[in-house]
Amino acid sequence: MRRTSSREFASLLLAAALVASAASVEAEPSSADAGTAPRVADGAPPNSFAGAEMSADELLEALATSRSRQFKPVGHTSILFRMRTESRVTAGFKVESHGSHQGYRSEIAAYRVSRLLGLDTVPPTVFRQATRREIKSRFHKEKTARWKAVANATVWRDDGLVDGAASFWIKNPKRGLASQRGAWQAWLRVDMPIPAESADLARDLSSMVVFDFLVANWDRYSGGNLLKSPGGDRAILIDHDAAFSRMNEPLYRRMLDELMRTERFSAALMERLAALDAEAIEVELAEDPSHAKEALLNEAQIEALLDRRETVLSHVAALIDEHGADRVLFFP
Repeated sequence: MRRTSSREFASLLLAAALVASAASVEAEPSSADAGTAPRVADGAPPNSFAGAEMSADELLEALATSRSRQFKPVGHTSILFRMRTESRVTAGFKVESHGSHQGYRSEIAAYRVSRLLGLDTVPPTVFRQATRREIKSRFHKEKTARWKAVANATVWRDDGLVDGAASFWIKNPKRGLASQRGAWQAWLRVDMPIPAESADLARDLSSMVVFDFLVANWDRYSGGNLLKSPGGDRAILIDHDAAFSRMNEPLYRRMLDELMRTERFSAALMERLAALDAEAIEVELAEDPSHAKEALLNEAQIEALLDRRETVLSHVAALIDEHGADRVLFFP
């Protein structure tokens, strides 16, 4: 299912700009100069998550296999548990429900795409199952009044199992990014200053705009879907159960407008995006255990993702043509 882009000029221009800007992203930074990138951390290793001591693969193993010891319902629009495990790795366990049959699968697919892009801001997420008996016997004692409603809303299989996605639970995150949207959106315009202490955060937020558009996640700013790390210097992106769904015209236009407002991007992210194709996506998605049951994304969803990829590349290429690579590929 290999795909040839109809906008190859955008990829070619972007590739040339990436080479031309390689030296500029390594230059000594100056926070007073809006045209020079402030100091930010190097691109994330492919197997990491911001702020976690364990590698992403170690977290995935613990999330998928550690024995559960408590389920506390915390979701409102979906069936979500804070699941404590015997390995001391805590998970957000989102299960298939009558109100959201595909949401847990979208969570896993979004994480897998984030790995392809080299992002370390989406919590590791993996397919997991639990039995009705397991959840009921370990249901949080202070939440027993909610058991009947939760059980009725959950899609139980004939064998008593429920399918779900286990995501690494962020302890003590900071909030406020959604309400500060106007301030940090300004950081992503060419020639606007970025506080030196917010350099990593600005890069994360720029990459978030690209990521959300790519996976069609229109629900970033409702609820608590945009967090800061406990230290406050990184963005943490959670709750992707709305991703990969069909967007109506108003939703698509809203997301496109946000992309068009963004003028500064990570060079490493654009390099990965330019190299992305259907084969790479399929291989990465197949790494999740759920692949044995059913592919996480169908062909139409992957095609739509690649169409949105072309839109991002065309936007970035046009900005490079107007402002120059060093001002647009502003972050490493």
